[in-house]
Amino acid sequence: MRPLKIALVTSLDGGVGKTTLASVLGVAKGYALLIDMDWEKADLSQLFRAPRKPGWLAPFLKGDAPYVHKITPMLYLVPGYEAFELYQRMGEDVAGDFAEALMEWVEYLPKFVQRLRMPADTVIIDTTAALRTELLSKLQKHGVYNIFMTDRRLISRISDVKAEQYRRYMAYASLVVINLVEKDEVKMARKIAPVVLKRISIKDYYGESVADSVLRDRENRKAVDQLVYRLKVA
Repeated sequence: MRPLKIALVTSLDGGVGKTTLASVLGVAKGYALLIDMDWEKADLSQLFRAPRKPGWLAPFLKGDAPYVHKITPMLYLVPGYEAFELYQRMGEDVAGDFAEALMEWVEYLPKFVQRLRMPADTVIIDTTAALRTELLSKLQKHGVYNIFMTDRRLISRISDVKAEQYRRYMAYASLVVINLVEKDEVKMARKIAPVVLKRISIKDYYGESVADSVLRDRENRKAVDQLVYRLKVA
């Protein structure tokens, strides 16, 4: 049995397409488990219409086993509704606890996937924006593949302070992806990051439909294929 790959989709800013990338990567690669650990939104759970059942935080709340939502025979999802609801009530007071729970999950995931006999060799975790760099450092040492997601702001004129923030976060990245790039900016963006995704129109916000919309564009398909390959050989 191949070692389990764990990929984390992170960002400095919100709204750059982390959840979209997690869903596209899961659909394109297959044999994957998605985990919705974006406690500020839980958009990934809603994108794939996961029922409101105990998710990744359940073992820490009442000791319940997390529900695993079957999307296809090759793609599964652990939802994150409880974390989102707690964060809405308590805000940053619980963010530190959630970060510790995320780290525990990363350590436990190989046993979790094996115990459920899940046909998955890759776990893709969608996270909240601006995770603390201390956590990113720990995850890096644990061998987690950190996909740092940004948008066209990285190729725009930004302040020195913002540029330094980008440098700090990119230092913990296994791969940088620039999303929402206009067609005439693609060449410029590729000088900065190996994987670039063009802005496209998405009409139906449903997990597999979103992925299909992204992958229908030839250049985006090549970019996602490159990302899948890099993850496999990492």
